[in-house]
Amino acid sequence: MIPKDKRAFIFYIITSLVLWQFGISIRDLCIRPDIQIMTKDNPIVSFVYLKNTGGAFSLFNDYTTLLAAFGIIALLALIIYSYKKLEFDDKYKILTITSLTAGILGNLAERITEGYVIDFIKLNFVNFAVFNFFDILISTSIISLAILIIYDEIKKRAIEKLNADNTAHIKQKELLK
Repeated sequence: MIPKDKRAFIFYIITSLVLWQFGISIRDLCIRPDIQIMTKDNPIVSFVYLKNTGGAFSLFNDYTTLLAAFGIIALLALIIYSYKKLEFDDKYKILTITSLTAGILGNLAERITEGYVIDFIKLNFVNFAVFNFFDILISTSIISLAILIIYDEIKKRAIEKLNADNTAHIKQKELLK
């Protein structure tokens, strides 16, 4: 069985892996002790080293196996969806699903190999949870995906209404003949 759109699927796989590696590079750079010391007095953001055995906002602490299983299921679902449905012309959807895949893959790989996820971005101007680059990818992707779904639904309804109006107009013309 071949993918629905081979170009889209290959682009999705390669870009997801590149973005995942980019996230690892950012993490490795930001958790260096010299970078942590340089940013500790920054009023906006600082880089710290925090082991998170839970999910977002440290929810489900010490449920590493459950979170890893959920990550594997989500990752497989995204790959299958991309294989069966993704089209190269739908660039926003490709980028959104690519970012989501890279984010899940990044946190999943750390969770499986280390038993925890390294969170390192701390916002100093607000009392907020420490997070990582992969969390940003996941959060922004989910928001983007929700917007894309809503947009597609609005577009679909508008087309259906337009088609219904055109059909009614044609029937009206036929009755007037």
